[in-house]
Amino acid sequence: MRTLHLMQLVCGQANKVSRSFEAILHNDLSGLRVAHSLHVTKWISVTVSGPDEELAAGLLTKKYGKLHDVQRGDVVLAWLAAVNDEGVTLDLGCKLVLVPHSRLKPLGRGTAPQVASRFGLIKCLPLEVILVEANEAEFTKNQIDTLWRWKKGTDRINVNNATRAQIHSALKRTGHGRDVYAIERLGILEHSIVCKQGTDAPGIIPRIGPFLDSELGCVRGALGAR
Repeated sequence: MRTLHLMQLVCGQANKVSRSFEAILHNDLSGLRVAHSLHVTKWISVTVSGPDEELAAGLLTKKYGKLHDVQRGDVVLAWLAAVNDEGVTLDLGCKLVLVPHSRLKPLGRGTAPQVASRFGLIKCLPLEVILVEANEAEFTKNQIDTLWRWKKGTDRINVNNATRAQIHSALKRTGHGRDVYAIERLGILEHSIVCKQGTDAPGIIPRIGPFLDSELGCVRGALGAR
């Protein structure tokens, strides 16, 4: 038996996180001869046991990382906590760090709130950063490239605190399922709705919003409706 403390912050409703991650875990461990149990506090812990427990532990560690004290120079996932004129505050679980406005220049002009709005950055969105000082970070090149890739494509709607099933239901109830190409998973309860070419995301948001207990962020892509 092995218990793994994963580098996966619980951001959102704990009971909803637990149910959603249980489904993810079932897929992760599919085909392996292991039993597993899940423990959710501020972080996620998984206990695995069985003939393939070492293989399962290695797979989960590689995908999610082990909980550890973050040091200067570490590249980690952090979860968006707040945005103000000073910059973007991220939660590493062990502490909060700031990506100051001066380090947002690779994402274009504007204040930190304007940059966050441009790329649909909402609370709990997982973002890859490198710690450059004790309490200061910057987005990695990989993360910056991902955000600009969003801007070059079709419109997107970023969603937090919702399962994929809840998003599908909201789209179906409002008749917008036909306007969506895919729903990309960004975190446990964080997703990005990829609109089809020519679809106007700002027009969809007020329609699906009442059916989701979520914050919605809009990304206006180069291939979106104008």
